[in-house]
Amino acid sequence: MDNIDLIFKLAGVGILVTVTYTVLERLDRKEWGQLVALAGIAIGFLMVLQEVAVLFRTVRAMFNL
Repeated sequence: MDNIDLIFKLAGVGILVTVTYTVLERLDRKEWGQLVALAGIAIGFLMVLQEVAVLFRTVRAMFNL
């Protein structure tokens, strides 16, 4: 996956979470908004974590570890 694709995906998740959080906050559903924000952070973290795993595999392959 290209780095630009990852940035766009993270930005998309961020925009979607922000809009959803704002709508839920205006509907007095702040608890649900917090859960959506937490889920968005978890999704973003998992996306980045996959790329870090690829990086470590590449480093291992380069140095024959």
